[in-house]
Amino acid sequence: MSLLKTMPVSYIQLIIRALGNEGICSSQLLNGTDLTMQSLNDGQLTSINEFIRVILNTKTASNDPAIGLRLGSLLHPSTHGSVGWAATSSPTLSGAINIFQQYSRIRTPFVLYNAFTTKKHYIIRVTLTKNLKAAHTIFVEAMLMLLQHIIEFILGRPMDEAHIHINSSAPCYASSYKDYFHCPVHFDSDFLDIRLPISLKDTINPSADANLYQLALEQCQEATALSQKDIDLPVSTYNYLSAHLGQNLTLKSSAEHFNLSTRTFNRRLKHSNTCFKAIKEDMHTFQACSYLRRSTISVDALAMIFGYSDPANFRRSFKRWTGKTPQQYRQEQQKELAELKQQI
Repeated sequence: MSLLKTMPVSYIQLIIRALGNEGICSSQLLNGTDLTMQSLNDGQLTSINEFIRVILNTKTASNDPAIGLRLGSLLHPSTHGSVGWAATSSPTLSGAINIFQQYSRIRTPFVLYNAFTTKKHYIIRVTLTKNLKAAHTIFVEAMLMLLQHIIEFILGRPMDEAHIHINSSAPCYASSYKDYFHCPVHFDSDFLDIRLPISLKDTINPSADANLYQLALEQCQEATALSQKDIDLPVSTYNYLSAHLGQNLTLKSSAEHFNLSTRTFNRRLKHSNTCFKAIKEDMHTFQACSYLRRSTISVDALAMIFGYSDPANFRRSFKRWTGKTPQQYRQEQQKELAELKQQI
């Protein structure tokens, strides 16, 4: 995981203020990091590693397994800087979601959003591209709460006709979800997303402000341009493939996404000591292991999610990636989890 400083410290400051009201001091939350209250006041960014450490400290200090839901409830649009302002001043709901799809990485670089439509639904799919370890579920819950805030801000009411789909098994505190989410939540789903009736896609934003939108959009564009000066093409390729899992993207289509010729795309990846095939297999390995570890989705269903028409081919690919069959990997993970629970 990258040690680059890409995360705004404002999120950590928000957590410290919120938990400080419960008697939890900042030193507990910053334990194990190089962060201090002074550095938080002086700096603008921190590393994802340190951010995850703070999140895990928050879970420990609060002794609340549902801390991700609580933290997510704090993530009102205004906490996301220019991205939040651009979204809440957008002309429509789909315009607001498009802002997060295009610019979220300047605030949360480990999360990708991909919005699309089917005949009946407007779907906002979420992909976590980093190994967030024990903080995975916390980030999932917080990001879903963020989307709910945005959607309901534009709708002006609860999104009770929506459906939230989570691609992991229900946690022990799943009964708490009804206290935070305003629609049905489905676990062990194929993907992580929010599905809305397609009729809501172009809902007019009553708070739309053309001047504020343009100003915030320019700020988003400037921040993106700065972050892309030293673009990491292998990481960007990995993220692009992750956000389109199951679509069997090719070398040619991926090169076109980055406005590069296939030859230039290959050369730049080779310069970084990797290639398109290796990146694609790394992404498939990470995502497949994540599904097997966190959900009870059948291997046959998982094969379909990854774009395999024949589950046997997926099983062979997984064994090539990991040296184990999907069933073996899942059983080992379940055994390790059971042993860990016994230790606790």
